[in-house]
Amino acid sequence: MATPFAPFASIRMVWERPTAALTSLRDGTRATVDQVVIEAFLDELGGSGEQAIGAQAVSGSSISGNLTRWAVLPSGASWLDSGASWTWDETGLRPDGLPRGEQLQAFIGNLSALPAVGQAEIGHITIATLSTEGGIDGLVRALAGDEFTGTFAAGR
Repeated sequence: MATPFAPFASIRMVWERPTAALTSLRDGTRATVDQVVIEAFLDELGGSGEQAIGAQAVSGSSISGNLTRWAVLPSGASWLDSGASWTWDETGLRPDGLPRGEQLQAFIGNLSALPAVGQAEIGHITIATLSTEGGIDGLVRALAGDEFTGTFAAGR
């Protein structure tokens, strides 16, 4: 079941999830990765409580919101494709292994217009916090998806 925030998702992120052990301890090279596309509803953009509507991102802005869905990117597809034929997990819970502190490439804008990017911001998000499984977070995340906070830096 999709979260109530799904129709209002306005950010798409892509994360390289390691799928195998390191191939070399010396240089830390990963053997393989999955490209995981994550969509979310932005609740707040910037420290002022300004709503995240359209491409209003400012480099270094703090952001917060709720994850709505994620999918493993099919081979040969772009993370900015429409995603209509992808297999989505719509629980709003983060993909297995997504850690805090991870930097993800991000697109903030009208997701329903993809693959056209139009007036959007492309940059990077560093995830600062993610919901936890216990306590009140556990109750909220079952209904609204995982909450997250982070910092957005504009630029390709």
